Amino acid sequence: MAEIQKRKPATKRQGKPKESRPVRGPVAPPEEQVRRRAYELYLERGEEPGHELEDWTRAERELRGDE
Repeated sequence: MAEIQKRKPATKRQGKPKESRPVRGPVAPPEEQVRRRAYELYLERGEEPGHELEDWTRAERELRGDE
């Protein structure tokens, strides 16, 4: 039979630690600002229920500057 080679255990590299990279992507606005804007959208619609998620996501987009 053929011999099976054993792998050496992985070791941590010595030296300088990796620098942390900034997270890329849209930055979420503070929740309180989103809440207020979503409520304003609800009022603009005439207080019609059933559009909570739509209002919330629109408020987030507006506050991030996507719109």
